[in-house]
Amino acid sequence: MARARGTVAARVPETDEGLQGDELAFKYDEMQRHIRDNGWLQEKVDDILKSGINSGEVLELGCGPGYLGLEWLAQADASARLVGLDISPAMLRRASANADEYGVTARCVYACGTVLALPFEDGRFDHVISASSLHEWADPVTALLEMHRVLKPGGRYVISDLRRDVDRTTFQFMKANIAADMRPGFRTSIQSSYTKSEIEELLHGTVLATAVVTQVQMGNVITGRKDAP
Repeated sequence: MARARGTVAARVPETDEGLQGDELAFKYDEMQRHIRDNGWLQEKVDDILKSGINSGEVLELGCGPGYLGLEWLAQADASARLVGLDISPAMLRRASANADEYGVTARCVYACGTVLALPFEDGRFDHVISASSLHEWADPVTALLEMHRVLKPGGRYVISDLRRDVDRTTFQFMKANIAADMRPGFRTSIQSSYTKSEIEELLHGTVLATAVVTQVQMGNVITGRKDAP
């Protein structure tokens, strides 16, 4: 987080391989469960519901242990269905176990794959959501275009992530609520995340150029809707 006064440190790309292995998945699951149990995940769920995503078949990109999608599913219409995608088989095992704990295994399914080449047909999903994953994507434009491809016309998307220019007080608060052995990974995630202007630059000139990028205290939120042909 060291930077000159008034400037933002240059972005340092993070791994695009996800958190592999059962041990890391277990520790990340514990961290995300702590975030959920303290109510800090609800703001992201609220953003999704307020955008109009409360039913249909929804794809969650980079689902990790699944808490965002599962919390959304618990608060969405009873007809809603969830498909979670992650590059880490260990994370997907955690997500499946958590879905069972939530009692929603009949309403969700998990798939292993990369956001750079989504294993789904064009126009399959009603909506797409994602949280805390964008900074890990090796080619975010390709990933977002893939997201757009698998959306139905009129489908909405809400993509939230950390932001590199988070203020020091917020950074310290977030770090303090993470287990000590997970803090180095949190720091590299912050360092590899994007600022609002960088995201807008990425989207410029693409079919996602009409998306709205909103800066919030702990990150950025990208919202939009796929135009009908």
